[in-house]
Amino acid sequence: MDDQEVARTRRERDGRFLGSLVTVVLGLLFLGTGIVLMQTRSGEDQTVDAIAIGIGIGIGFIVKGVVTAWGSRPGDRRWMSEAPQRKRDRLQARRTRQLFLFPFAALLMLVVAFGGADDILAGEGETIDYVWGLLPVLYGWLCAAIVMGWDGQSRKNRRYLEDELTVAIRARAMTVAFFVLMTGATVALVLGLFRPTVGMMALTVALAAAGVTAGVRFAWLDREASKDG
Repeated sequence: MDDQEVARTRRERDGRFLGSLVTVVLGLLFLGTGIVLMQTRSGEDQTVDAIAIGIGIGIGFIVKGVVTAWGSRPGDRRWMSEAPQRKRDRLQARRTRQLFLFPFAALLMLVVAFGGADDILAGEGETIDYVWGLLPVLYGWLCAAIVMGWDGQSRKNRRYLEDELTVAIRARAMTVAFFVLMTGATVALVLGLFRPTVGMMALTVALAAAGVTAGVRFAWLDREASKDG
């Protein structure tokens, strides 16, 4: 690395480290809120609030923040002498891990979203119900964005993460995801004609599943290609 690249990378790592600390603090706030609600509410509200706020958001933020903070910790200087090929392998491995982990978060958010679906359709949903209803789709979009190289990390490290093999794997992954999306949306439409509640839930599943499929398929093919190489 030359001096300019070292300085730029150091600034990026410092920014990620500070951002990860903020993420951990937010996660602790959500987790604390969930614990308080668990102790002060009873019945169905206790379960929904504890999962949605305490586990679904708090723990997720904390884990992500801790992992990012450790990877960008100020005392680590190994990156300064890192060879380009080693950096390429490290960034690709990080991308693969993200694409394997995000589907679990999307599945958790789907469970939470289903809890408020009836209230939303009945016109009795609260703001939090609408937020949880959109989160699974958001995670699906996040997986698709990483596969397409639209996320911030991919754009910053495009020369390490973009090659002919990546383009070929991306095409295969998005083809499968498109098939899942078309199939899921068609099923959701048919169900919605007879049972609007079920149709809405099915559409949420279809959108989330399409994005998750793209991510998992891409990560799987990328890992297999790494083994062959």
